[in-house]
Amino acid sequence: MKARLDVELLKGSCDLHVHTGPAMFERLVDDFEAAKQARDAGMRAIVLKDHHDDTSRRAYLTRKVVSGIEVFGSVVLNYWAGGLNPFAVDVAIKSGAKIIFMPTVDAKNHEAFYGELGQYGPMKLVSEKALEYQKVKGISIFTEDNELDPRVPVILKLIADAHIILATSHLSSPETRRLVTEAKKAGLKKIVITHVDFDFVKRTVEEQIEWANQGAYMEFVYSSLSPAWHSITIEEMVENIRKVGPERCILSSDLGQMHNPVPVEGLRILYMLLLEKGFKEDEIAVMSRVNPAKLLGLTP
Repeated sequence: MKARLDVELLKGSCDLHVHTGPAMFERLVDDFEAAKQARDAGMRAIVLKDHHDDTSRRAYLTRKVVSGIEVFGSVVLNYWAGGLNPFAVDVAIKSGAKIIFMPTVDAKNHEAFYGELGQYGPMKLVSEKALEYQKVKGISIFTEDNELDPRVPVILKLIADAHIILATSHLSSPETRRLVTEAKKAGLKKIVITHVDFDFVKRTVEEQIEWANQGAYMEFVYSSLSPAWHSITIEEMVENIRKVGPERCILSSDLGQMHNPVPVEGLRILYMLLLEKGFKEDEIAVMSRVNPAKLLGLTP
């Protein structure tokens, strides 16, 4: 029986955006289950992400339990971590984190889109938020005087010195533009523009090309195509990838939600959709294996 190309493409791939439990938002799989499923599919690595936790130590324990796959952690600079907190970044880096995510559900831009912090508007993923949310505003990299928050350069230097990844998360386009500029000044070489197609960030293709030309990678995820989060058609995604170029793109799942497939299956579907739209095996391999592995610092 001939091997299926979508399944074969999973082998050696890396998923830099996997939501796992235990978490404040209910998740479909826990750390161990996600790692086992990825390993059994032949994947090379996954990165655990949590809106309300530093997953670095969880990744360490997962590697102890699940052999045969690389598992890495990350930190998201939401309010639980003190927001734009260099101390949280320093601890995450020293604990082995591979990605520092800018604010997500606590970002000012997220609040502007959904009308609240810590949630996704009508799509309630957690039953109860902390009461402190009633007292705070969304996190921005800009001060009230529209100056760069002085903690941002400190954070960027920590990331640059550690040679790990900066992810833009749910920041607005003006914030992202300034962040990429400042990151380049700091000598940071690993920048990911997070899920570029989602409604609450919705990067134009012109912006994507601009940031790709500055050395950043555009992240395209299955989740933005899913029924629950549908933000773009596969035809639009294909057009954007073609304009940016596969050499500056990565493919991730951004999965783990209860109403979506498990991360491995989401990646397989994404690969299959791209194959059906004319992408070659080597193009998908660049976006799913080569570029993510380079960002993670894995040997070719």
